Amino acid sequence: MIGVIVDLLRAARGRTGVLLLLGALPVAAAVAGPAYSAAAERSVVATEVAAAAPHETVFGIRPSADVAETGDSFERLGATQLVTPGFDLYFGAAFAVAPRDRDLAWQLSYRDDVCAHVTLDAGRCPTGRGEVMIGFQSAAQLDAGVGDTVSLRQSRFDTVDGAAQLVRVGRAVSVSVVGVYRPIEPAAPYWGPLSPFPPGLFSDPKVRTTATIERIGVEPVYGSRATGRLFQLEVPEAQSYDLVADPAQLTVDWVDGYRAEMADLQAKASGLDALLVPGTDGLIDRIGQSRSAVRSLVPWLALMVVPLCWFVIFLAAASGAEARRTELGQVAVRGLPVPHRWWLAAGPDAVAVLAGAPLGWLAGQYVGALAVPGGDVDLGLGSSLRRFALVAVAGAVLAVALAYRPLVAGRAVDLLRRVTRQGGVWRSATVDAMVVALAAFAVVEARTGSGPIRGGLALLAPALLILAGALLAGRLLAPAARRIGRRALSAGRLAGALAGIELSRRSAPRRAVTLAVLGAALLCFTVLAVDAGDAARANRAAVELGADRVLDVNLVSGGTLRAAVRAADPEGRWAMAAVAIPTTGSGPPTVAVDTDRLETVSVGGAVPADLVSRLRPPVAPSVTITGNRIQVDATVAMPGSDPVRGGFRPGSKPELRAVVQPPGETERPVPMGDLQLGRHRYAGNLPACDAGCRLIALEVEPVPSTLALTVHEIRQLAPDQVVADGAVLGDPTRWRGSTQDNVTATAPRLTAEGGVATVEMATSNAPQRLTVADVPEVLPVLRTDSATARETDTGWAVATPGHTEPAPATAVGSLPTLPGVGASGLLADLDYLDRAAPMGAGGRPQVWLGPDAPADALNRLADADLTVLGETAASDRSAYTDRSGAALAARYELVTAAFAALLVLLGLGLVAAVERTGRSTRGRMLRAQGVAAATLRAAARRQSMWPTLVGVLVGPLLAVAAWAVAGPATPVFLDDSWPVALPVLPDPVTLALVWAACLLLVAFTLVGQRRRSSL
Repeated sequence: MIGVIVDLLRAARGRTGVLLLLGALPVAAAVAGPAYSAAAERSVVATEVAAAAPHETVFGIRPSADVAETGDSFERLGATQLVTPGFDLYFGAAFAVAPRDRDLAWQLSYRDDVCAHVTLDAGRCPTGRGEVMIGFQSAAQLDAGVGDTVSLRQSRFDTVDGAAQLVRVGRAVSVSVVGVYRPIEPAAPYWGPLSPFPPGLFSDPKVRTTATIERIGVEPVYGSRATGRLFQLEVPEAQSYDLVADPAQLTVDWVDGYRAEMADLQAKASGLDALLVPGTDGLIDRIGQSRSAVRSLVPWLALMVVPLCWFVIFLAAASGAEARRTELGQVAVRGLPVPHRWWLAAGPDAVAVLAGAPLGWLAGQYVGALAVPGGDVDLGLGSSLRRFALVAVAGAVLAVALAYRPLVAGRAVDLLRRVTRQGGVWRSATVDAMVVALAAFAVVEARTGSGPIRGGLALLAPALLILAGALLAGRLLAPAARRIGRRALSAGRLAGALAGIELSRRSAPRRAVTLAVLGAALLCFTVLAVDAGDAARANRAAVELGADRVLDVNLVSGGTLRAAVRAADPEGRWAMAAVAIPTTGSGPPTVAVDTDRLETVSVGGAVPADLVSRLRPPVAPSVTITGNRIQVDATVAMPGSDPVRGGFRPGSKPELRAVVQPPGETERPVPMGDLQLGRHRYAGNLPACDAGCRLIALEVEPVPSTLALTVHEIRQLAPDQVVADGAVLGDPTRWRGSTQDNVTATAPRLTAEGGVATVEMATSNAPQRLTVADVPEVLPVLRTDSATARETDTGWAVATPGHTEPAPATAVGSLPTLPGVGASGLLADLDYLDRAAPMGAGGRPQVWLGPDAPADALNRLADADLTVLGETAASDRSAYTDRSGAALAARYELVTAAFAALLVLLGLGLVAAVERTGRSTRGRMLRAQGVAAATLRAAARRQSMWPTLVGVLVGPLLAVAAWAVAGPATPVFLDDSWPVALPVLPDPVTLALVWAACLLLVAFTLVGQRRRSSL
């Protein structure tokens, strides 16, 4: 019997080779899924570790008890007990010191292996007692260098009368400066969870200036451990151990053992009476989220391919069985036992399928691993993949057995007559109906489910829809071909009539149509899904960032930033100032932008023009002062004045102040003296206003009783100039009565007419103001549609850096997303916000660069006194999200599509080969009846062409339908916070390209068939 099987395999070498490949595919698909998952998880870990912030790869251990009480036990015991494989252990200690002749405090620090992480501008590293090295910025602050001796005492800051006061304690210690250093990487994980070097220290000279004003040395002073012990510490030093991870050791295995390692470290820290501060929790959470997406999606995608492989094997085996009906009928007539009949019928195909399994085992591991960008092959996964391969092989053999079952169990007379029993037709229809029902359930789950990652039937909905559509197209082939054949026969087109009749009578063409439609539709849908996912991730990255490129710059005020950017780009074509204001409490983050440039610079189409205009409604012009002094001519009237003394009652004299905003600063009050009844002139010294100070308001505090302040003129002195005359003061659109805290209920009443402005103030201890109306009374903002942003609809105010009172705000429009804040946040006009709540240096000043930014953009910004501290590009953000778990998992669809395309090609080739054999027999019979050979060749071409053509035409349409119904449920992101859904209809350009590729493939196929038929 074995010899017979071998002879049968030899007799059909081509078909045997195709079946061998088909047998390899289910095993390869079953193995590729887990191999892809493993490679994707390794890629996720590597990506997240590479993108991690420095503190996210550091464990910090700090003693809980006072070091003065525990002595050196923490330092001594920790050096041995905290050693962890894969981590470098560094001990550090620091305390504040101050020199005798500088009102500045430095951190005198010790850190293990510090010399390996700095470069020396001069001198050497300290090794002995009393030796230190100082940073190059600190050298300028101290006015010291190598060879100098500095006397230091321990110091601390005490609060005296509400202000920080530097206090020196302990005895003085003289130290020798032996080196001047600068760190190699100031933000490297080596320096611990928090770098001791402030951002921008080595690029922004203002950082050192600011530190000097705040009486802080900008860099630590490093010395040996012996140097630190020279001081008699009255304030205990801060000690720490930092475990810094070696990135090469942060692998999937380490992540899997993270919780156990954390528990072990926690126990060690507790034994040292210390507190463990893991900085890695955020990193581990992101890795876990991505890995969860891979594990949730890839198995279901693999599950979709393996049954498809079985289905194609079944169709291929069934086509072969159809060709062997007569042969197997003769075997049945001779009374061969049923087991032998099974062996003769299904044995050759089963053997070929089994022979392909080892090839699929190896190919699946390589395909799965190498399909991940930058993936590597791990052949050590064999034990975990074996069960998947066994299931795939068993299913393939079962598919062959099911294909041959009708022939083995059928009656010999039916086999010899080549008649299909009706029971088989009903069983086939039942299977098709079950597939349609399953597809319907999957669609319902896909459209009603929630969450960013939906596995199960929701993920299989598009494939099930396409499979149902392909089966339906196959069933519609027979009636359509019959109709076409009859019309061709009536029209005298014999070739078309023969092709139509053959297609309607035989089951093999129906299988070919099903395969062609299935392959074309799956290929189109996969390309559309991957393209839509990539576009959605790129769009989200760009919107959340705000522009093509975003530069973080040195700490400057919003006004200074806006002026500097406008100086660098006076035409407003490529740069825009923005300040990211961190969230306060439970509110959303806010980004203030120069809205005049928002449409030009930010992500294209992110904010419609009509909404942009609402952020900057027309207001009165500002009142600008450029002198050294300000003078106000005003009349004060108060019904409650003392009639005898002709003035205010003792202890209730109100003070008049001018509130101005110098360029690049927050608001500054200018005292102008106590108010006096009657008409008087009041004057005060202005801050540096040569470049122009903005007059915010005239302010009175307190208001002992009802008071009327009438302003006749506002003048600047040196140079002398009237800044607000009668025309300005008498214009009610240019002034507003307000309070410092913007409470409208207690705001004074304004009357502006007759060339003067009068405010009637009620009794209050809060400052009452005559305010310049150069900003809306309530700041207009745009908000997103998120629940957090909607909370700002009632009584919201926007706080700004350096200003105590927030600006009242109201939403004038909403969008699902806004540039710079993404799906949750507020957008405000930078200039108006700076006027409503004058901001100092703070927040996160940024410069957004549009697509037209010139190559020397950074140089132009530097010429405008802006120092670039960092740069983020939307393309980099998009590339990072493309390596996330959801993106990698979705990209496995390309692998499934490749398997599907290969399956379809092999299946179509096998069906065509079987049909060609049967067609030659029928052709000889028709030739004997007088049909021309050219007519038979034309009919054969049509029979081969029509199923493939139907697949190419119907497949993309079916893919579009599947996308419209279930495509938007395709997982794209790891979270569900992004409110922009995938488009209902796919990108027409992508669809056209895929369709053209399919048509080109058909054209090549037809040319090949024509050449074969002409031979």
